[in-house]
Amino acid sequence: MTKSISLVGLMGSGKTTVGVRLARKLGVAFVDSDAEIEVAAGHTVSEIFEKFGEDDFRNGERKVIDRLISDKPMVLGTGGGAFMDRDTRKNLKDRTITVWLKANIDLLVERTSRRDTRPLLRAGNPEKILRDLAKKRYPIYGQADITVETGVGPHEKVVNDIIAKLNDYLAAEKHQQDPNGPKNTPQKVRQKHTRRYPPKKVRPQRSPVEKSPGKEA
Repeated sequence: MTKSISLVGLMGSGKTTVGVRLARKLGVAFVDSDAEIEVAAGHTVSEIFEKFGEDDFRNGERKVIDRLISDKPMVLGTGGGAFMDRDTRKNLKDRTITVWLKANIDLLVERTSRRDTRPLLRAGNPEKILRDLAKKRYPIYGQADITVETGVGPHEKVVNDIIAKLNDYLAAEKHQQDPNGPKNTPQKVRQKHTRRYPPKKVRPQRSPVEKSPGKEA
C-alpha cells in the first residue's frame, strides 16, 4: 500500500469503527483526525467549536490532516466536515484514496443519539440537522474515489466491501497508467494462481524377457 486511505462521510457513518477494522486487515495504523486535532489544540472538538468557532476549527483541521497524510500510509478517519473544505478535499483526493461511507439518515440519527458529543447537532433538532447536512454534503462526498454503503450488515461486511472496491479501483488505475499491460495485475490486486504440477515420470514397462534375464521365451 503506497497511499493512505481516507474515510469520509457524515457523523455516525462508522468511520472510526470501520476504519479500525480496515486498518487491521491491511496491516497499517488507523488515525482519527479529530483525535489528533484535540491533541494539537489541547481542547476537545466541542470546546474548539464553542470557544473559537468552526472557522478556527477547520483551519486547524486543514493543517493536521496535511501533516498526517504526509506520513507513512495509514487509514485516516476524517471529521464529517473535513471533505467539505475545498483545500482539504483537494489534498485528500490528490494524495490519498478517498472512500465515502454512505449511510441511511435514519441510521445516523439512531447512532448519533447515543452520545451528546456532536457540536453541530446541539443547535436544534438532530434529525432535521442531519437531513439538511446530508442534502448539502452528499453531492460533495460523492466526489470520493470509492463509495461504500454502510449500516447494512456487520462492520466486517463493510470492510470487505471496501477492500473489494479498493482492488477494483487500483486495477483500473493501473490499467489507465499502462493500457497495454495486463488488466488484472496491479500491485494491490491478488493475482489468481493456477498450481502446476510437473509431469509424472512414466517408467517404461519391461517385457517378461527383460524381467527374467538369461531365460529364453
